[in-house]
Amino acid sequence: MSVPITAWFIRRCFPRTGRNSPHFPPRVCQAVFHDMSKTKTFGIDLLVSLVCLRAASLAGDAQVRFDSAQYTNGALHLHITNAPGSRYVIQTSSNLADWTALATNSVSQTTFVETNAANFSSRFYRLSSLAGVGSIQTVWIVMMENTDWSTFPDNSDAPYINSLLPRFAHAENYRSFNHPSLPNYITLEAGDDLGLNDGSWLPGNAHSQSTTDHLTTYLKNKGISWKAYSENLPGDGTILPLFDGPGYSLDHNPFVYFYDVTGNPPATNSSYGIAHLRPLETEFARDLTNNNVASYNFIVPNDYDQGEKLAPPLNNKVRQADTWLAREIPGIMASRAYTIGGVIFILWDEGVSSANNPSGLIVVSSLARAGYSNSVAYTHASMVRTVQEIFGLSPWLRQAATASNLGDLFTVYP
Repeated sequence: MSVPITAWFIRRCFPRTGRNSPHFPPRVCQAVFHDMSKTKTFGIDLLVSLVCLRAASLAGDAQVRFDSAQYTNGALHLHITNAPGSRYVIQTSSNLADWTALATNSVSQTTFVETNAANFSSRFYRLSSLAGVGSIQTVWIVMMENTDWSTFPDNSDAPYINSLLPRFAHAENYRSFNHPSLPNYITLEAGDDLGLNDGSWLPGNAHSQSTTDHLTTYLKNKGISWKAYSENLPGDGTILPLFDGPGYSLDHNPFVYFYDVTGNPPATNSSYGIAHLRPLETEFARDLTNNNVASYNFIVPNDYDQGEKLAPPLNNKVRQADTWLAREIPGIMASRAYTIGGVIFILWDEGVSSANNPSGLIVVSSLARAGYSNSVAYTHASMVRTVQEIFGLSPWLRQAATASNLGDLFTVYP
């Protein structure tokens, strides 16, 4: 979803030495307009312990701006003017990659105070207007396979997953609906498995669905972009895959079970399906780099990288999945789409021992509650409800009507 966003980075640089040191050294603040990848340096008026940053909103967005920044009595004061009714978020980062939300507001004028002077000298601050449907602008759902949540905490085979937990939010009581995979994937698209509970079923005949009440059609009808990326996709994006392939399981691709994606009868030359179901290896990283990112993205690794099947040289399902996540998630987080209202949901289709065993979910976002977890009873219908709320999609899709949303895992929602 393309929306106008103003994003500023403010950093207090190290004081220069000189005749004014150490009490009132000249200082320079740097503002970076993220959307244009452009740096501007502003002069600072130094009045005793007062540092004023001259800043104004940039052309094209009059919703929010920094009016001034003051460094007074060991605290940073960011003075903000906000258009009535609009919303903004202040985020902080030490590396311009991992952002944490500090405050969100819709008041017309306000001041944010950072009392930790160490942060002011070593961190970046970003102010973004929250235009569009809500605070969250871009969603990635990353699908992993067949693992109980109890497998992960403190597991040496999952170092990357464990590194995410103190930085972001996770749900320990998120559960699947059923075994095998297919009903869970269908539920993530339709809010219910629609009776598709046999993973060996292929599209067509009695198994394809004529209903248009499913997420991606809701998105299409509202003009919101979507794309699904699969690893080992048969045909490498030249056909619509309606069959299994090496490392590719058709029952991990819920979209091919809907006639409005595949055509009726399902056809491998369906232009709509081909345009939206793309090969991960050749297009995913390129789209992130080029900022050609859909608003809703459904990511499916191959059977080995998902942790469903053993593969050399690791021959360890948990380690295989963790290694794939460690390779791919940082690339998403480095994208422009992620830095402005992006959220990555990492989830497992089902528990390995029982459909009733929690499979868990991790929310990776600067809008997530860092280090937070809860034991709320979530299901895949909760994921559907959350996506509907983020993008303003209605009516509720089946079990999403009564499911809890994932809002408790965020500082800003939706």
